[in-house]
Amino acid sequence: MTLLRFLMLALAIAAGAVVLYGLFVESSSIKLALIVSGLAVLAVCLGVLGFAMAGSAARLGRGGRMGWGMLVAFVGGLFVLGAAGSLSAAIVLGLLAAA
Repeated sequence: MTLLRFLMLALAIAAGAVVLYGLFVESSSIKLALIVSGLAVLAVCLGVLGFAMAGSAARLGRGGRMGWGMLVAFVGGLFVLGAAGSLSAAIVLGLLAAA
């Protein structure tokens, strides 16, 4: 795992923690802003990690390790799906906050 991937994974975990804090602990007026910003950062991090894993899956497949390539591609696809869900939730909640 490269340093960039490790930092993105750490940032995704921190963004998830911010979202969970905003959902379950925070009760002031910045609750929605915490959730929206955390979801946006989570979406970017998961998207970058997912596309990086797609490149790793292609390299693993060319190297002859098809099983690992399929596993990495599957996990990368789940990361991209999570990124799409986080981004859509951030957009919807951001629109609701502006209204």
